[in-house]
Amino acid sequence: MPANTHHASVTTAATVAPTTVTAGAAGRVVRPERLRPSLVTVRRLALAAVVANIAIVASGGLVRLTGSGLGCPSWPDCVGSSLAPTRQLSWHKYVEFGNRLFTYVVLAAVVAALVAVLRSRPRPDGLRMWAWLSFLGVPAQAVMGGISVLTDLNPWVVAGHFVLSMLLIAAATVLWWRARAANADAGPVGAPVHPLLRRLGWATWGLTYAVLCAGTVVTGSGPHAGDPSAPRIAIRSESVAQLHADLVMALVGMSFALAIAVTATTADRDARLATRALLGALALQTAIGFAQYFDKLPIGLVELHLLGAACIAAAATAVVLATGQAGPPARAHGSALTS
Repeated sequence: MPANTHHASVTTAATVAPTTVTAGAAGRVVRPERLRPSLVTVRRLALAAVVANIAIVASGGLVRLTGSGLGCPSWPDCVGSSLAPTRQLSWHKYVEFGNRLFTYVVLAAVVAALVAVLRSRPRPDGLRMWAWLSFLGVPAQAVMGGISVLTDLNPWVVAGHFVLSMLLIAAATVLWWRARAANADAGPVGAPVHPLLRRLGWATWGLTYAVLCAGTVVTGSGPHAGDPSAPRIAIRSESVAQLHADLVMALVGMSFALAIAVTATTADRDARLATRALLGALALQTAIGFAQYFDKLPIGLVELHLLGAACIAAAATAVVLATGQAGPPARAHGSALTS
């Protein structure tokens, strides 16, 4: 080989190599592309964020139902200048402080999802915005919780705290859904959803949040205030409970009609499974709601009802996403609504 040719090949190798490999701390070669999370990883981390946001609703419910809402009487510290509970506080401090600590679990989940989205290549459209919304919602929720404590569990503030949790569940659900759709590679399996059904999907979502908001007023006027000294909403609990029940019945009817319609029109599998999942969750939630009402609101059933509300918030969001598609998304792993 001529000398100048050899020199050119060496120069080319020296120029290209640094763009494809880097040296690790122990001299090991690390390929930058291996540091990029796959869309499967993004999808799973987004699902973890959904689960964490639902779990903290259950955790917050335990705080309220055990009367531990002021177990840590100050914020952001627990008491005085101490971030952790002190011996002078009752056992309620551990319940309230445990809920505060669980916030870091949620934060870890959404940060992991955010970092995965920002590092992924190629990055599907829309993922970054929903990842940021999920992340920024955690400190916003922490501040809302602090305001609840500083206002001695004002029922309207506590209601806003709960509704914000439902919105964060919705945001995390959108992130998971879009990551899941971007990861799929199979062909369509159904017909596009009719525009009227898309509007009905949105109406179902809106009615779901009307039910959730009415439920917060029921709780705010009921016996589970979070602390014996906490103020209550000055309204007859029975009256607003009847309104809440009426809205639930309307939501069940609308969800049933939507499930029948997407089945009859042979819509995409996502739309069929999402509407059926919402309908099933609503049926179970309705049974729990009536049982807790007639059994004088036992703590165990109320906790299940709160958990069910969080799951319904995610399911209703999935219905909007499934029915709002212009056409059926691609899929890689057969099951439409599994991780």
